[in-house]
Parts: sequence; structure tokens; C-alpha cells
Amino acid sequence: MKDKRPPSKRNLSENELTLTRMAVVSATYAFGVEDHEIMKVPRGHERLARARQTVYWLLRKTGMTYPRIGALMGKDHVSAMHGVKKIEDIMELNMKVADSACIRRAFDHFKEFYNDYDKKQRERSVKEMENAF
Repeated sequence: MKDKRPPSKRNLSENELTLTRMAVVSATYAFGVEDHEIMKVPRGHERLARARQTVYWLLRKTGMTYPRIGALMGKDHVSAMHGVKKIEDIMELNMKVADSACIRRAFDHFKEFYNDYDKKQRERSVKEMENAF
């Protein structure tokens, strides 16, 4: 059976897809937007663009590369780099814009997801090692 995903998405791991889902859910929760809106940001929609950039930033915090982030989000690595830079600028300058509170809320939400996910991954690895003997 042929893989129907675009070529750039064929080599994405389940772990990367799960992290992306967690980041998108966190951003939708924090910014009050829908997940499908984040994936298709039309020009002129600053809040949606900031939510998408927050997803890039959250994924980068996990150590993911810009090309991987771009592939996961259906964009190129330059878009991911630009988005991460925008969020870092907002957070570094501690800008008193409404979006900074949303970014912090998304980060806190994602951190909870990530910690639970990481714990389950470690438990699964230990179980696999135990079963190997």
C-alpha cells in the first residue's frame, strides 16, 4: 500500500507527530482558536499567525530541528525559523502585548502534556528492557 502523505511527511516519526499535536492543542487552548485555523493562516490574521508561531516555538523547545518543524506544519524551515524568532523576541523583551500571556499559557499547557508524555515514554522503555530479559 502506497503512503499517501506528501514526501516531506513520509519520514516523520510517531513521536514528532504526537509532539506536534500536543503543541497545536496547547496553542489552540491558549489563543482560543481552532486547530484547523492554525494550519491555514490567512494574511492579516495576527492572532492566528501568533498561535502558529507559538507552535513552532514549542516544538523547537523539544529540540526539534527547523526542517522537521516545517515539515510537520506544512511549511518550510524558514517559516519555522521566523516564527520562533518572533516568539523569542516577544518573550525576551517581555512585551506587554496580549499575545505574551497567551504564549505563556500555551507553554504551561504544553509543559504539562510533555511531562506526562515523557514519563510514559520512559516507563514504556523500562518495560521493553525488562521484557527483553
